[in-house]
Parts: sequence; C-alpha cells; structure tokens
Amino acid sequence: MRPSVLAAPALWLLSTCCVLNAAPPDVKWVFPTGAQIGQKVTVKVSGKINQPGTQVWCDNPNIVFEIPEKDNDLTIRTSADARPGLYWLRFFNAEGATAQLPFVLGRLPEVVEVEPNNDVAKAQAIDESSVINAKLGAAGDVDVYAVKVKKGQTLVAQVEANWRLGFPVDPIVQILTANGTVIEQVDDDHGFDPMIAFEAPADGTWLVRVFGFPAAPNSTIRFAGGADYIYRLTLTTGPVANHAVPAAVQRGSETSVKLAGWNLSETLSQPFKVEAGVLPGLTHAELPHEVSLNLVDEPVSIAAEPCNAEKPLAVTVPATVCGVIDEPGDEDSFRFSAKKGEVLVIASESRSLGLPLDTVVTVFDKDGTSLGESDDAVRNEADSRLVFSVKADGEYTVRVRDLFEKGGWRFAYRLSIRPRQPSVKLTLKADVFVGTPGMPLEIPVTIARNDGFKEEVTISVKDLPEGATVEPVKSEVKGDTSKAVKLILKTDDAKPFNGPLRIVGQYGEDSSVSAEFDLTTFKRSTEDIWLTILPKKEEVKDKVD
Repeated sequence: MRPSVLAAPALWLLSTCCVLNAAPPDVKWVFPTGAQIGQKVTVKVSGKINQPGTQVWCDNPNIVFEIPEKDNDLTIRTSADARPGLYWLRFFNAEGATAQLPFVLGRLPEVVEVEPNNDVAKAQAIDESSVINAKLGAAGDVDVYAVKVKKGQTLVAQVEANWRLGFPVDPIVQILTANGTVIEQVDDDHGFDPMIAFEAPADGTWLVRVFGFPAAPNSTIRFAGGADYIYRLTLTTGPVANHAVPAAVQRGSETSVKLAGWNLSETLSQPFKVEAGVLPGLTHAELPHEVSLNLVDEPVSIAAEPCNAEKPLAVTVPATVCGVIDEPGDEDSFRFSAKKGEVLVIASESRSLGLPLDTVVTVFDKDGTSLGESDDAVRNEADSRLVFSVKADGEYTVRVRDLFEKGGWRFAYRLSIRPRQPSVKLTLKADVFVGTPGMPLEIPVTIARNDGFKEEVTISVKDLPEGATVEPVKSEVKGDTSKAVKLILKTDDAKPFNGPLRIVGQYGEDSSVSAEFDLTTFKRSTEDIWLTILPKKEEVKDKVD
C-alpha cells in the first residue's frame, strides 16, 4: 500500500512528478460511504484509482487514505479523536481531479450488507446498534434486516441516501413483524430520505425493509436499483437527537442547549453548556451523529408558550428565535418594533435542517391586518423568506405556522428578523480546472447582486502556485461585467501542480466573498476549487527520451 497525500482545505497539495500515459481519476462514489471513528475500513470505488501518482485530498485531517498498487480497494483510517460529521474527498493525479465525494464519520459500528437479503426468510441479522452500508444493486432489489427489540424500546431506523449524500435514489423504509406484516412505512422525512422511530409493542424480532425508486422520476413502475443506489441505514435503540433547542447560539458566547430525540440518557435529557469554539454543529460522546447548531451574530431567543397572537413574544431586531410548532394547528407569534423606511428580511428554516415543518411566515400590523406572507422562498423548498418594507413607525407581529396545520415535538424551526443587507454571490460553473502551459485557461465567474447591492467588485485568485498568474478583473455596477466576468489563468512559467485555491471578490473598504460552485446533487456549495497544472510538453518529451 502507498499512503496518499492528506491535507485540510487551508493547505496546498503539490505534485511535481510527471506521469506518462496516465489519465485523471474517474471516481463517482466510494462504498462504504462512511466509517466508525477510530476504525480502519476498506472501501471500493466506482472507477480505477491505481494510476501512477493518484492521491486523495480530504477536508478532514483525521482521515487518512492508502491507495493500493494493483487492486481497486482503498484503505481509510480515522483517528479516535475525529469529530462525527459529513466530510468531502477528491481523488487526483498529475492529469486532473474528481469532483468532491461524500464520506461520513460516526460513532456506531459499521456493517456492510450481505446478500441475499431480499425477503423475510433471508433477513440479515443485526445484533447491535449499527450503521448498515448497502446498495439497491439492481432493479427490483429489496433489502431486509432483522433486529431484536424489547417491549417499550424505541428502534430508530434512519436512511441516508439522497438528501445529504446525493445518491439518485428515493428510498422507502418499512417496519414488519417477523412473519412479514407491514406495521409502519415512511417515504420522505429528510428530503427524500425516510426515518421511522418505532416503539415495540412486544419483545421479539422485528424486520426493517428498504426499497426505492429513482429520485428523478421516470416511466418505470417497479422498484429501482443500480450500482450507485447506495444508502446508509442507521438501526439503533440507543440515543438519537432530532434537534437542539435552541438550534443557534450567538457568536462568541457560551450557552446551554437541550436536546430533543429518542432514547436520550439522563445526561442527554438535561441542558448542557456548549462552547462556541466547537461550533458549528453539536457533538456529544453519547450521540452517534452531529446535531445542527449554527452561529449567529445576534442574541438568540427561545419561543415558549404562550407565544400566540394574543400574547406574542417580544423580540428586538435583529433577532433569531428558535421554537417548535408542537401540536397540530399551533402558531407562534413574535412582536417587534420597526421604523418607516426600514426593509427587513424575515426568514424561517426547518426543512433545510432535516425537520418536517413546512413553514409559512406572515407579518401583521398592530390592528391584525396582514402585510405580507411567504410560503416557499424557493419553489418546492419549504423554508420561507419574506422581504418586508416598513411603511410606518410602529409595532408589528410575525407569525410562524405549518402550511398544512401539522405539528409535533419534531416540528422545530429557526426564525430570523434582520435588516436587509445588500450582498453579492460569485458562482463558478465548475470546481475542477486544468491548466495547460501555452494555453490560457478561462474561468467564468457569474455575479449575482442581491437586495440592492451596488458595489464594484474586484475578483482575483488566491493561493496560486508559483509561476501561475491571473490578472484581477473588475465587475462594474452596471453593464456586461455586472453579471459575469472571465478570469484568464496563465501557467507558462508554472511547475506541475495539484491543489486547492480560492477565487475571491473584494469590495468596499475591507469586505470580501469567496466564489462558490453549487453542488446541486448534494444541495450545498463549495469554496474548495481545485487546480491541476499539467507538465510542459518539453518536460514530457525529456521523460520519454
């Protein structure tokens, strides 16, 4: 085995070797797509990784990779003090790099699916709380797992496939009796990914069945499958946190949070302090996964009943409020003062946090007249965003509710009320670029000026290798460059290189923004842009000679 190069995003990865007759790695996924912290695991990849010079970059320095000389299995080791969470890796060599690929670290033991497990009689036995790495490998595939649960215990069965990992499957999970009778079925919970919390009515063996359909609907009418229909199934009767209250803390402060979930111990059921330095995201030694917890600039309020139209909770703008629509038909209301001419942005989050609330926000004046309402900020995404232009000094109320009047302890949300801030977003069409000496490389950058942003932006490249040059370009407030520009990268005097870089827009006195590439498959963006500089032709010729 030969170890790979590993670095955190802030470090550069240099490759000065010239590899003949090589091709860039072509890897679409790794399997398993995760590992238990502190363990060593062997994973398979979808393409060939043992071309000469192939290495791995990862955004977590506690994950180490070893690439084999011949076969196509990759060894991954994690340190015992690694943090649970979703991380990203790339394969690269002197010819180029792959897109970012997901890899998950958790605290539960990891198990690989064993076929055949397609029917009740052949269910794979799971003897302890585990994460099962599996595939719906072909059309019609169904996977069944057997778990022993005692009366009154809650079995949490949670699938990760499409929502966070980006695999093209819409999975369904069922709970069955030992003889195959379906007790419960869930399709969507975290996006397309399902979850069931099942309280066993009796001691015995209970079955968990997983099957799926294409995430992008097509004309097929049967269960779907394929080499990339990969999922991770958590099966546990141990502690699982659904959310934290509050789900945000003020930057630089220490606060106490309380977890809501299943099978929480006495320790986890009590509020505990969170140090700001470990955020974003919350971890605890007893929890298998991280919990969403964000940093904000303003103080955070917690909605507590009564918090309705008759007795709204008073907040001061800018404000962040965390609450729960804890029963069907419930509504939470918040009162704030605003002055004529102010423009406020009122935004709610729930679905984007993996929670079931389909938020609707409405603003009322002091007489109860509706002044504006927002359901989905983006079509088919259930979080809300309302731009509210204040017409007169006074007291106003914002109401949060579920579109379908549903509710329950899981229907948590995070609401922000802030003055509208002009902003700019820089977007790239790719996150991997290859430079060839003698051929200038164009890097298109799209500029979106939001909420009245009227600043000139100077766009440049940071962390360029020695010998490579890019002239900064200006995006004017008006004209063609206000919406798009092109950076021209020249590599004639550069040595062969592989590594991350950043494209940055600077404006005002000292403000800046990094360009991002939208990983639409994973519903996230990345600032980690990768550059490969190929060797000069004469260098390759010298190697041949």
